[in-house]
Amino acid sequence: MPDNFCDLFGDRIKSERLRLNFQQLAFAEACEVSRGALLKWEKNEASPNAHALALMSKLGVDVLYVVTGQHAVVSEVNLAPAERVLLQAWRDSGVKGRALLTAAADVLRPDS
Repeated sequence: MPDNFCDLFGDRIKSERLRLNFQQLAFAEACEVSRGALLKWEKNEASPNAHALALMSKLGVDVLYVVTGQHAVVSEVNLAPAERVLLQAWRDSGVKGRALLTAAADVLRPDS
């Protein structure tokens, strides 16, 4: 592994926090740490422990990515809570509901 491998933890934690639309304080509280601890993680001055990583996972953080830099295969387990709600809405929908969700997804999808 490169010497600076762990230096990327902070960048990846911040990237995941932002992807999930968490403010620093809310994310720190959800990980049961102080905002100062989160800031140290994001500045690569400290690393989260296993308990914090487990809590992050429950929030939808791709912990494999945080630790290794490799994205996990997307599964229901590592979806953010809001993504799970959308997936459940899809599953619970009839034909019209799925058509509406598909149309909304098409509008939200960035231009390719």
